Amino acid sequence: MALSACSGGQRHAAPEVSAPPLLIDGRGTTMPLEQVMTHVTFRPYVPAQAMAFAVLPPLGDADTDPHRGVGIEYLSGRNALLLSEWPKQHYSIQFGRSGMLADCRPVHYSTTSVAWTTPGNLVMTLQPDGPAEAPTIDREAQRLIAAGACRR
Repeated sequence: MALSACSGGQRHAAPEVSAPPLLIDGRGTTMPLEQVMTHVTFRPYVPAQAMAFAVLPPLGDADTDPHRGVGIEYLSGRNALLLSEWPKQHYSIQFGRSGMLADCRPVHYSTTSVAWTTPGNLVMTLQPDGPAEAPTIDREAQRLIAAGACRR
């Protein structure tokens, strides 16, 4: 007696593999960019290769549209990164001995995360979603600034 395990030429779909959650998923409420724009009162800088957008809670004031931020997770080379932007709200921000945040000058607030302010009174942070080396993040922050992230 012979048994055959023939599929009859039918193809079976590969099982779907879900991607791990993005860093942005735990930072705010994800939604399409058009919807994000209805919850903030500034125009964010949006890097190329954007994958996801979120409305972020304010840095330190009432949870209203004028105080909320925008998170944008995007790809740069092999790295997924989270760029976050908030209205500065007229207060100073300092990270340890690194000094006060200044316009268009990234300052490390952790080994691989940086922050800076813009002349338009925004606070921006950049952090990797996964392993990355500090020089990679530094170069990416400078690239964003040169590309227009500091013109907001």
